[in-house]
Amino acid sequence: MKIGIDASRYNLSGGTGVEHYSVKIIQGIIDHFKHTKDHQLVLYSPRPLHLYKTKTIQHRIIPFPRLWTKIRLSLEMLFHKPDILFVPSHVLPHFAPKKSIITIHDVAFMHLKKEYSTFQYWYLKRTTKHAVKKASTIIVPSFATQQDLVNLFNCPQNKIVVIPHGCDFNVKKLNTEQDTTLLKKMGLSKKDTYLLFIGRLEKKKNIQRIISAFLSFHQSFPRWKLLLAGKRGHGFKDILKNAIHDEAFKHVLMPGYVTENEKHVLLKYCSAFVFPSLYEGFGFPILEAYAYHKPVITSEEASIPEVAGNGAIYVNAHTVESIKKGFEQLIKNPALKETTVAMQKTVLSKFDWNKAIKKTIEVLLS
Repeated sequence: MKIGIDASRYNLSGGTGVEHYSVKIIQGIIDHFKHTKDHQLVLYSPRPLHLYKTKTIQHRIIPFPRLWTKIRLSLEMLFHKPDILFVPSHVLPHFAPKKSIITIHDVAFMHLKKEYSTFQYWYLKRTTKHAVKKASTIIVPSFATQQDLVNLFNCPQNKIVVIPHGCDFNVKKLNTEQDTTLLKKMGLSKKDTYLLFIGRLEKKKNIQRIISAFLSFHQSFPRWKLLLAGKRGHGFKDILKNAIHDEAFKHVLMPGYVTENEKHVLLKYCSAFVFPSLYEGFGFPILEAYAYHKPVITSEEASIPEVAGNGAIYVNAHTVESIKKGFEQLIKNPALKETTVAMQKTVLSKFDWNKAIKKTIEVLLS
């Protein structure tokens, strides 16, 4: 049997959770099939792949500048269909095998239309409708995403399989000199007390309310800082404009995209992790903060409670006052902080990549 895999999101520089998922799942599938002669894998990509390759695991590199999946991969499927196609990242080719499995991570665009460009919204809605209609099975990482597909796209529930992502983010030991150097690069020292956010700096991550809540909190607790680490996203110009107007940069740091080493150091020394997002299909950053046993302040939106469990302090993401009170809990309610942190290890144990890979392969071969 020939199994095709869309590997276009594998090893993208500075990738998000979708890319991280693609890497882990594709590597797991390759490891499972590399010693079998019963099945052949074909990995499709517009770029060269640094992946295992044998007679039964082939790479099909087909360059194309834009809309690669909808145009170039579709043409490949039209003339050279595999028996099964697996797409780990949202968009199903127009021409696809009858047995096509796709992972839809979220439908945030349906809840936060204003936070997307007109083209983004149109494209995501159109491709999601196509996937719901044509895919034989849809994998989702949470029950929240499952319900969104059922309620917003009339997707038959028996077509959807919930497979939570894994988490293998482990504490990383860097030497003291490296820690000091990396913190200094961010405008921090080991003595600083700071709240940390890691993710794309965009409106749907609720960055503006995080800043506003922090500035209000800072009036009573002036020694604290806020560090917002991540690439600029949709709406960042407005966020930056408001930050300048409020003179936020005296206490709010925005170092941009951070490397894996920088992320580990920031998590190691932060006083708490802040993630009151307006919508998440999963929420890897929460689990990464759990690995460092850090208090986490987050929201009850979409899949977040499924991921965070009882290891976090929850706030209303839509009000600045609620987020501010969440910050104050760290100081005024140490018992709550300690209780939630104590539960994080149990929550982390629920998310295992080996289980996710095994269940995904079962779906492919069912």
